[in-house]
Amino acid sequence: MTTKTPGKKPLGTVGKIILSFVLMILLLVVVEGVLSIILYQQKAPEKLASIEMVKLIKNRFVQRTFPVNVEPHYLVRPDSSKTVNKTIADEAIQSNHFVEQSWIEFRNMDFNGKYMHMSGLNRRTNPDSFFTSSPDTADIYFFGGSTMFGFNVLDNETIPSQFVNLYKERFPQGKSIRVHNFGIPTYYSYQELMLLSNLIYNGHRPDYAVFLDGINDFWFATSAYYRQSYFSYVFRQVFDKGLASNGDFQLVDSADNMFLDPKNIPLDQYNIKLVTNYFENIQNSRMMCDMIGAKSYFFTQPSPFYNYGNQQKDPICFKDTNTRYNYIYPIVKQRAPENGVVFLGDMLQDEQGYPFVDGLHYSPAFIRKVASRILDEMKIN
Repeated sequence: MTTKTPGKKPLGTVGKIILSFVLMILLLVVVEGVLSIILYQQKAPEKLASIEMVKLIKNRFVQRTFPVNVEPHYLVRPDSSKTVNKTIADEAIQSNHFVEQSWIEFRNMDFNGKYMHMSGLNRRTNPDSFFTSSPDTADIYFFGGSTMFGFNVLDNETIPSQFVNLYKERFPQGKSIRVHNFGIPTYYSYQELMLLSNLIYNGHRPDYAVFLDGINDFWFATSAYYRQSYFSYVFRQVFDKGLASNGDFQLVDSADNMFLDPKNIPLDQYNIKLVTNYFENIQNSRMMCDMIGAKSYFFTQPSPFYNYGNQQKDPICFKDTNTRYNYIYPIVKQRAPENGVVFLGDMLQDEQGYPFVDGLHYSPAFIRKVASRILDEMKIN
């Protein structure tokens, strides 16, 4: 015979469901509270911290699993193992992020990998100097975009690094030199002028300044036309909408607009303005260098979109043919001498190897050729 405890009744099915629902709600409230403490020390885009946390975890995962094309690295570095080439490709992606930098808007993030190192405005150069019996050392600053920076290549494969190696071979008894790589991805001639000005005002005094440009000046044409940075649209959105949004504002990526031809400006007029801006930026950079007694050298770089006979057979580079370079580069080539610019745009004409490590950036072997041409034009004494 069983007895029932007075005052207690077993929960039915409906009661159990209600209790489970209440407990789940309480658990979510606790989780939200904990996440709010972690995330909302400052405002985050989402109203619920749990949603924000899911997005952060998702973004972390996406960055770690970003697709990396390793095959071109195998082609341009056949003597290196697949493991080494995979590491190089991974580090190129991991380090390809930007941080805010006062006055010049942004720079590449600091990064300390196995083969790639960036700190502040400098990409590490290896070797970064060559000392002889000369009592003085010439400081050489290199400016440019991602090709000067050395995207997808090692510290010892960049243009400044190869410049030191070539200088050592040619001038073993020459003047001592020290190089600095101020190349920053997406930068073009106007941004380099701003960077040079900022460096000078902060006490930097190069003896020589080398500028390699052309691709970004005419590829990110909207930026160059209006003399804006590649990320200027982001800064405009932040100031126009984001500052008054209480954390609800989401940036819209309109980067594709940087590449498009305008609809409201005649194309010939647009292209001529790009060329005019390019040479004016060079003239102003030269003026800044003259002001501090630095010798300046300017080079228009090779582009896969211009006079590359093997472009369509090249398994790596971009295959676009109907580009503004067909119109602009011949004009630049014609005007280069009178503007004190060395036109290197024809370097790809008879190239049969692998001059690119990806669609746009130079391979280690071609980097050495570019560095050699730069050294050909310089007189270091």
